[in-house]
Formats: sequence, C-alpha cells, structure tokens
Amino acid sequence: MDNRKKIHIKTPMGEVHVSMNDLDPNGWIDFPDLALRQYFLWIHPETGASIALIEFAQGSGIPVQHTHASNQFMYCIEGEYEYTDSKIVLRPGDFYMNPKDNPHGPTMAHKNSVLLELYDGPHYYEKPSYHTSDTMVVPTK
Repeated sequence: MDNRKKIHIKTPMGEVHVSMNDLDPNGWIDFPDLALRQYFLWIHPETGASIALIEFAQGSGIPVQHTHASNQFMYCIEGEYEYTDSKIVLRPGDFYMNPKDNPHGPTMAHKNSVLLELYDGPHYYEKPSYHTSDTMVVPTK
C-alpha cells in the first residue's frame, strides 16, 4: 500500500482548512485487530510531526504500555477514553499531553471515542507491536 495516499494535506506551507465533509472515506487507516481507525489530516514531510483524527470503538484501545519519540497531544472530541495505568480519563473537551519518552498505556475506550492526536515530531523510535506496515504512515525516527 502507498501510505502517501493516506495523508489528507501533504504540505506544511500556508493555511490549511479541512471540513469533515472533505474527508476521503478511503483515507482512513484501519487497525482491525484493535477496533480503531486513524485519519491523518496533516504530516510534516521532514519532521514527522502530525495531526490525526482517531476513532476508537467502545472496548478498544492500545493494548500495551509504550513510549513516543516526540511529545504527544490529545484532545477528546467525543466519548470516554482512559489511560488505564495513570487512571486519566478523557471526556469531550479534555486535553492530554504526554511528554517524549514517557511510558504510558494501555488505554481503553469506555465509549465510542473520537480524539484529535498531535505529535511535534516522529511518533516512534521503532514500529510497535500493534502496528503493521500498512498502519505505519509516519516513518520512525
């Protein structure tokens, strides 16, 4: 699969406006084993910084503790999403920041959840066990 087709906006220059009505239904990246899907709104081609929508079905989540190669930011649009190790629960309007290299997770969606996820650089140092080559759109560091 050509993962470049899974990025809605391919340029970091200038203003960007994306309406939910503009999202390409084929642009979603499915994680069938995890019951979640991700839609990249923007990825910086040089740094790996990104902005994505993530939808978690109720009962799904990230199954293991993990770290990131950059700072991670999450904003809950709808649902209820928990970082089970720290007992932090995100609800609509909540913001979460996880610093680079900080272990966190597993996670659990207690309700169907939609989150806006941002990274200020590459997501991972190496591919985590819950990713496949089809879901690793942002290169590792």
